[in-house]
Amino acid sequence: MRVLTDNQQLLVHYGRIGQWIKERGDEVHAERIDEVLAELETEGVATSVAFCGLFSAGKSSLINALCQSRDLATGAIPTTAEVRAVTLPGTDGRVRLLDTPGVDSTDEAHREATMNALHRADVMVLVADYQHVEAEENLELLRAFFEEGKRIVFVVNQVDKHLDFELDFADFRAHVEASLDDYGIEVEHIYYTSTTASPHSELDEFRAWLCGLCDTDGHAHIAQVQKRLDSVVRDAIRQLLGVERDAALDEVRAAFGTEPLDASELEEWLARAEAELQDVEDEIERDLEEQSETARTLREAWVRTVELAQLAPYETTEKGRMYVESLRPDFKVGFLRSAAKTAAEQNRRAEAFVLDLTTRLTNYLLVPLRSQIAKDIRQVAWGREQWVAQLEGLSLEVDVDYVRNVVKVGALVSSQYPYQYVKDVVSRVKRDILGQLGVLVDNWLVEAQHELSNHQADKRHRIEEQRRKVDALRQVEAVMRKEETWIEALDRGEVPNE
Repeated sequence: MRVLTDNQQLLVHYGRIGQWIKERGDEVHAERIDEVLAELETEGVATSVAFCGLFSAGKSSLINALCQSRDLATGAIPTTAEVRAVTLPGTDGRVRLLDTPGVDSTDEAHREATMNALHRADVMVLVADYQHVEAEENLELLRAFFEEGKRIVFVVNQVDKHLDFELDFADFRAHVEASLDDYGIEVEHIYYTSTTASPHSELDEFRAWLCGLCDTDGHAHIAQVQKRLDSVVRDAIRQLLGVERDAALDEVRAAFGTEPLDASELEEWLARAEAELQDVEDEIERDLEEQSETARTLREAWVRTVELAQLAPYETTEKGRMYVESLRPDFKVGFLRSAAKTAAEQNRRAEAFVLDLTTRLTNYLLVPLRSQIAKDIRQVAWGREQWVAQLEGLSLEVDVDYVRNVVKVGALVSSQYPYQYVKDVVSRVKRDILGQLGVLVDNWLVEAQHELSNHQADKRHRIEEQRRKVDALRQVEAVMRKEETWIEALDRGEVPNE
């Protein structure tokens, strides 16, 4: 915050800010700024001390006693909503005491008068009746003053009611101080006073301290006034952004059931909500990665089962060799080497090869593969029994035409080709099985992803809830950041970017 050094700078700088606030429709805070600036022009260096507290705490009587006069009316019923000011004797008019209505008044005009007094005061004096020191209204008001950075004096009034035989006064003091500590409140002084005779009254000490406020030098007083004006500006900006902030807080309350107490707690809530959101998103991502890795591992294992299947041992290879050799042009059967007998022999050899190969295919590839896949599917978390039924479709019909179509006629003249032919047939069989397997795996993976998505419905709901919470908190954070941006702009003498 920029530090201003003389009255004229204050008048010019905050006069512009007051006009900017007024132009945006906030007459109340603009008037409060004008009031402070008017006092600065007419009264010069004067320290204002506002006396606040519950009704019947004895504020007016205490001020009269401090001033040794009866200027302020006292009584059982609050009769005015005005903030009454008196000059403390012995201070050459440089210390003014402001008497405010009770903070617990049900009259809206009284509450407004009290709020108006706050921006006019350099020092806040909270007066509490001896019997109501720990009243929640008193402690909450003290904490509000403390959080706003006010100079605070806590006065326990009417200590003439204290009875030493019931409680030692030193113990009473310690109890008061402990109550403030429990609430996290720090005050500049605590005074115990009474307007009637009491051995515990510190009325004279309190008066002496107030009189000492007139020794505040010009620079210190300007700093006090600037602090007051800055507080009004902050309140005005909060008012201007009130609708936006309330809407954001409504979202937070809807999401959390309550709202953070301050910016620090907001930051903690946001960090925790973002961390929880990230945790759930990470869980879903890990589930997907684990499923993908499991599917990859299973696919590789099933492919390996196909590739390693022994479909052509010596006997099978021999049948294949004999069949392909029968296809050579010089192969003839019978004394007359008739075409019919030759064709019959070729077909017989082909059928023998097909039968042997089919048997090997069933016993050493299809049965083990189906068994392995069924076992693996039942073990994975997202597996379903109905997927196992699809394994019946994993089959291959090998007939004479199937093995005949693999023959490379131009290679029949080679003596090594029969062995290569058998390898080619086995390769085609495995390739065809792998093709079917690939389709099944791809279909299963689609179904598995859908199955996993159903299992993750609760997690996805949690993500939606967490995103809602994070978004709500970020909206509040954005409004608070906007407040600070506006304040910084005004401090530099610039118009905030709305």
